[in-house]
Amino acid sequence: MNIELLFWVYHSINRFMATDDGELFKKFVELFLFAIVTYMIASEYGRTKESHLKYLLIGFGALAIDKLIMTLVYSFIVFGEVQTLMFNPFLPVLDLFLEIFALVLLTNAFIFPIFADKIGKLRKKIGREIIVVIIVVLAIEVFWYVVISLNPTAAFRTELSYLILELIKILILFGPIYYILCNYNKLGKYGPHIIIAFAVYMIAPIANVINVVFYGGLSNDLRVFANPFPFIAVLLFTRVIYLKLVDKATIKRELADTKEKYIHEQEVSKLKDEFVSTVSHELRTPLTSMGLYLSLLKNHKFGKLNSKQSGAVDIIKKESKRLANLINDVLSLSKLEAKKTKLRIEKVDLKKLIDNNLYYNYAEQKGIVINNKIPKNFHVKIDSEKFKQVFINLFSNATKYAKSKIHISASKHKDHWLFCVEDDGPGVPKEKIKKLFDKFYRVGDYLTKEQQGTGLGLSIVKNL
Repeated sequence: MNIELLFWVYHSINRFMATDDGELFKKFVELFLFAIVTYMIASEYGRTKESHLKYLLIGFGALAIDKLIMTLVYSFIVFGEVQTLMFNPFLPVLDLFLEIFALVLLTNAFIFPIFADKIGKLRKKIGREIIVVIIVVLAIEVFWYVVISLNPTAAFRTELSYLILELIKILILFGPIYYILCNYNKLGKYGPHIIIAFAVYMIAPIANVINVVFYGGLSNDLRVFANPFPFIAVLLFTRVIYLKLVDKATIKRELADTKEKYIHEQEVSKLKDEFVSTVSHELRTPLTSMGLYLSLLKNHKFGKLNSKQSGAVDIIKKESKRLANLINDVLSLSKLEAKKTKLRIEKVDLKKLIDNNLYYNYAEQKGIVINNKIPKNFHVKIDSEKFKQVFINLFSNATKYAKSKIHISASKHKDHWLFCVEDDGPGVPKEKIKKLFDKFYRVGDYLTKEQQGTGLGLSIVKNL
């Protein structure tokens, strides 16, 4: 019983939709929906002035105007007691022309992202399609006027002219589906939704073509079957536009939040730089004085030191030097992270630059053999001072952990050159390698390590 009732309601609604009253209701609902979508797009376009919104606005605006005109015409027919025959010479062709014209604009509006870098090509495409539609519609209107003059009761839906316009509608609706499938990535997640909306819209003209070809346009069942699909397509288009605008609003909000965070981080970074600069300066001044007085003590300017006192002075001098190096590293890293360092690129003989290094003496004192394998006349374009800093940090690191030898090499490749400092030390566990360039990170327990260091050397190397 319930199934029979549902079928009865379904057929009753479809029979109603096939009448003039039903056409008026359908046109009014479509007008309402298209007006809402047009308003949504117009509001967003007024704020952003984006080109793709302009094309969507024109497309949906044209459909809204089409539905407005047809709503007015059917209002005269239904409420003004005007006979449909009065509008018969132009109403059927006008209705289809306005719909096809609007569909040309709408389909091209949805494929705008595909032609985003070829706007001229898209405009020419729209122009050609509109000209073809106008020429075909004018010819059909003349032909239909002749037919209606000879037979005032003729039904446009049974004529070849109606079949041609429905086929044109199918071709226009298939266009965006083809373009989207060929350029699927350019429309992102909206592509499938747009394809479905146009495919649903296409069902109605396909049903109408079948009706004309196989039933002479007289099958009420096919006409009733085709009625809901344009309405469903309108709802799908409305959903796509709503999702686009909501996503865009979300992205705008996220961008605003990101911008706010970026400004905050810039302020924090500026405060950090000022703090590092001030503290470093304040630390350097007493360290310089300490170094001076330690040298005076060591040179017996304040009296002779015994062995214990001399050893204590040596320890203080060594630790103050380590502290000075730490301050220099912190300052260097701070400047690099703030992008305040400038490069002075010049052509340099890398072998000569590396050979002239005081650090070799310290490594040789530890009994480490240094093997410089860099070829002679190995010229590269670098900032020599910055590269020295890179090399000193790498070499110093290798000297700490090498057992007996350090290899230095360089080689040129197609689009880059490679510089290596290798030692025969214990190496680094694989799971620790990704952290090697982090600030203050040192492999193992810092408090129990035999090798001293600040943990900033490799971080400076990476930033340089």
